Amino acid sequence: MTTSRMTDLFDAKTMDLRDSIAPLIAQTRAAILHGVDQEFQEDKEIGPLEVTAAQFAIIANVLKLGVNTACDLCLHLDYDRGAMSRMIDRLQKKGLVRRMPLAHTRRTLALEVTAAGKAAFPKMEVCVARVLNRMLKGVTRNQVRETEKVLRVMLANS
Repeated sequence: MTTSRMTDLFDAKTMDLRDSIAPLIAQTRAAILHGVDQEFQEDKEIGPLEVTAAQFAIIANVLKLGVNTACDLCLHLDYDRGAMSRMIDRLQKKGLVRRMPLAHTRRTLALEVTAAGKAAFPKMEVCVARVLNRMLKGVTRNQVRETEKVLRVMLANS
């Protein structure tokens, strides 16, 4: 049995499941992904690559965060293995990533961003920045930094 503490911000009886922090985060994530998909499609250089926001996240995680196996990407991005494998297959067919055998194991393949993927990545980042800046119109830099701080605390508490 859990007991309510004085510091609890939500009460199950009064919590609005449509307009509280969890659904708002989910809706915002969906809006960002949709906006990035559209921005990629409309961009003269990125459009022909037919890269999605979800595929961009894979490239970004491999390049910037060193997450280099499909299994680790599934955990980090919250995708199931089948969906992840299909996305990686598409990226590989586009010549943006490749699978490489890891030296210490024959069963696990590491992901590597190709030269073409590395060349396209900064252009993709510009598209993502445009979407975020458009969505954050009217929001101050301090509000953004405070929101980032709150989200980091939430992740640390999870």
